[in-house]
Amino acid sequence: MFGLKLALLSAVLLAGALGGALPLLRRETEGSDRLLGWGNAFAAGVFLAAGIVHLLPDADGVFRAQGFEYPMAFALAGMAFAFMLLVEHVLLPEQAHEEVHAPSGERFARIAAHHHDALSAYAVLTALSIHALLAGLALGAEADVARALVIWLAIVAHKTAAGFALGVSLARSQLPKRQAWTLIALFSSATPLGGVIGAIVGETVEGRLGAALEASFLSIAGGTFIYVATFDILRDEFPAHGGRFAKWCVLTAGIIAMSALALWA
Repeated sequence: MFGLKLALLSAVLLAGALGGALPLLRRETEGSDRLLGWGNAFAAGVFLAAGIVHLLPDADGVFRAQGFEYPMAFALAGMAFAFMLLVEHVLLPEQAHEEVHAPSGERFARIAAHHHDALSAYAVLTALSIHALLAGLALGAEADVARALVIWLAIVAHKTAAGFALGVSLARSQLPKRQAWTLIALFSSATPLGGVIGAIVGETVEGRLGAALEASFLSIAGGTFIYVATFDILRDEFPAHGGRFAKWCVLTAGIIAMSALALWA
């Protein structure tokens, strides 16, 4: 199981690195805004279903099997949601907030615009890395192969886009190229780092405490996934003009596809 997790985490690292490298390799990237919007919408559906259909029910089941009567999984998910809101909408500088939350079309258009300062790029790195670290903790701590694959699919569905958002911010900043590549590497490593920590905790802590920690990681990841789907993607994609029904269809397809996995996972 540990070898499988390493392979999954390596794939996540590669996805984040590729997404972040593209804007740095081509400062004026040209691509299909429509396809990017569809990809974001599909990722949002995957994240929603992963959090609501898979992670939170599983975490609640583990907590109740350990004798918890209080709905701890949902409370922790709510706190994780509130924490991400604090990081991105209260503590994050306004310039970095605009960079992370620009609709997909505007994100392409802004690549060649004026430079942001380095603080904005670091703030984007912090916000996106917290997402990645929490998701990695859940993946690493998960002992069930089917549930681990569900978490991995949800992470990969958005990791490339998140890396791209960071790469855009770095491409527009005044940071030296070597420093920008270092930040991309740090972001790409956040999920594997969380995965290794979660795996070590899962292997060393057993019994009731180990089960409670696993359920806590799943709950926190569930709240984070729901936040990413709503505040990071849907809130920005659907106000953009054009293609809303197509995005809704792709979003729904993502929800159905991930929910269907619950028949086997």
